[in-house]
Amino acid sequence: MGEKMGAINRRKALGALTGAAMAASTAVSRAAPQHSASVGPNLSRGINLSHWFAQSMNGYGVDHLARFVTRPDIARIATAGFTHVRLGIEPDAVFAPSGAPKLNETVTARLLEALAMITSEKLGIVLDMHPVGSSKDRYQNSEDADRLVANWVLLARRLAPIAPDQLALEILNEPEPLNGETWWALQERIVVALREVAPKRQLVVNAGGWSGAEDLTKREPYRHDGLIYTIHHYAPLLFTHQAADWTWDVAGRIKDLAWPIAPEMAESASAAAASSPSDRAILQDQIARGQFTEALLLAPLTQLAAWSESHGKLPIYVGEMGVFRGAPREARLRWLAASRRAFASHGWGWALWDNSADFGLVSRDSRQFDEATLVALGVTRA
Repeated sequence: MGEKMGAINRRKALGALTGAAMAASTAVSRAAPQHSASVGPNLSRGINLSHWFAQSMNGYGVDHLARFVTRPDIARIATAGFTHVRLGIEPDAVFAPSGAPKLNETVTARLLEALAMITSEKLGIVLDMHPVGSSKDRYQNSEDADRLVANWVLLARRLAPIAPDQLALEILNEPEPLNGETWWALQERIVVALREVAPKRQLVVNAGGWSGAEDLTKREPYRHDGLIYTIHHYAPLLFTHQAADWTWDVAGRIKDLAWPIAPEMAESASAAAASSPSDRAILQDQIARGQFTEALLLAPLTQLAAWSESHGKLPIYVGEMGVFRGAPREARLRWLAASRRAFASHGWGWALWDNSADFGLVSRDSRQFDEATLVALGVTRA
């Protein structure tokens, strides 16, 4: 998420599909050797460290990597009571973009320094392969898919000295356009390859597409131990991404939209939040169908919990969730609190998107956290 580069199609697709079940393959995962994994990092409460080693608008030079997130920033996260961070990495920064699979040694050295800085504050890490926008299209090509597998193996070997209880590896963020059996098979190839070089490392996997809960419930889990299944949580998009200028154009034109909203308020609420007749019609339809109620927010999570239980209580991790600052403050806090309570009821960990003012956590004029947001998230200071 959060990609202000190449995210328009993602958001439009998500908005159009809000509240509806997305098509998914029902193919069964192939049997594979099982490997035991040790206890991984504490993923109960986290923050996404975006725009640092991925999604950077300033490139990946030494100065950016050394200064964008600093030791005081990491200490502030730990002191606030968070237990881990989710750190995205851009493959074209960490790996050689062409030729034989190879690590970019300069960027890799900075990455290892960053990981050491984070773990020194007793924070766990989810290291997330996070290419942006259409750059994921390449992995539909068999040669580039092979390259992704090989690059992951190179990086996993370099990360071997980091203890399993400090670091988990996330295969690929929101793999769209990879989905269904195509993605499920490629992801398993990476899992098997990583198990050869990092048998005790926890691996974070998703259902493909945009990492929706509905997609995951339509999959048969892999027959591998040590896996954590992840989803992203932003529904309803017209609320969580209102006024954002990189998203679905309808969401970008909506303002002052509350949450929750009862279906009977659809006409008045949409008239107040959307100026154009076409935008108003889309919003009114979503509200009228109950998509702005807490019940609909919880429904896919309840279904996912049942899926997890039916397969032996598989671990679930909400790797992204949040509300853009364009939403009314009190409504944003209500949504965060309701989502956090739902995750807690199922015993799931989560990571807020993100460590910035854009999603309301960090003030614009300092690096201090917004106290009301911490309260909504149920974070208690150490």
